[in-house]
Amino acid sequence: MEKIAVIGGGVSGSYLAYLLSNSGYDVTLFDIKEKYFKPCGDVVPNIYKPKFEWKIKYYIKNFAFYLDGERIYDVGYRNPKWIVIDKPGWINSMREKVNQVISTKADKSKFDLAIDAKGPYDMDRQVVYTTRALIETNEFSDEAILEFNTKFTGFFWIFPDEEGVLNVGAGFIENKNSKDLLLNYIKNKFKDYKILDLRGAPISIGSVKSKSLKIGEARGLVFPMSGEGIRPSAISAEIAYEAITRGKNFDEYLSYNLTKIERRIEIQRRLLDVYMKSNINARKFLLKTFLRNDVLIDAFLEDKLDFEGILESARGIKYGSIVR
Repeated sequence: MEKIAVIGGGVSGSYLAYLLSNSGYDVTLFDIKEKYFKPCGDVVPNIYKPKFEWKIKYYIKNFAFYLDGERIYDVGYRNPKWIVIDKPGWINSMREKVNQVISTKADKSKFDLAIDAKGPYDMDRQVVYTTRALIETNEFSDEAILEFNTKFTGFFWIFPDEEGVLNVGAGFIENKNSKDLLLNYIKNKFKDYKILDLRGAPISIGSVKSKSLKIGEARGLVFPMSGEGIRPSAISAEIAYEAITRGKNFDEYLSYNLTKIERRIEIQRRLLDVYMKSNINARKFLLKTFLRNDVLIDAFLEDKLDFEGILESARGIKYGSIVR
């Protein structure tokens, strides 16, 4: 039986360690902290369900898009397009079921296989620094809000977390001080609120130098236009589990089975690059065109911005997925 080390106890690392341990493998999970917590929007497109189920806190059907303070588009769907999950609870419940060592490093010589799931913390790629606040407010809304500012590349978000609590965040490539931006945004957006929790974290948006023996965000599996990394990270853990249990070449198997996801991530990187190189007027035109297109918005919300995914969205809209 192979001895396997999984280094990093986030989404992909904890999930892979759980799957392997549950199948009888000798696996050790290494992480700097005993309990997981990384702030993010905690939303996942409602097109995926992991093998170890997570708790769903909220279903999101309605979306609103703002540009430079102006509400320019909103859309509602018959079925939930996004779900809000208890991400820390899901990850920590898996970590409780595996052999875990609290350490920043693993002696790889003691293992037959060592998988890197450390997220963005090697800092070998471009990251965006985000800040997320949980606020209690009587101005609660069940719609998800994404607010863009043509001065920066990124957005503010407001997502329902649970009744009376909103997840409000900010992340912009050109401005690392997302905390101050967020606090000012909240102050201007809400009249009555209480901040329950305020935390920041880097999120990968650039390509990594090497993908060898890496899964999840360590591999760069975050959709850079939305910042969504939970689903691709979980999927990479499932594929890694298949590679190990079927005796496949790890890197070749992951590369082949992650082709569609990694292609879509690369397309989003190229689109962001075009946007960043554009002037303010061009940015405003690009965003208004994008945010007022039913098909493109649908593809964006499910992170399927390529030719195949856009056609898929067009078919879904044709058959009445949107409520007007």
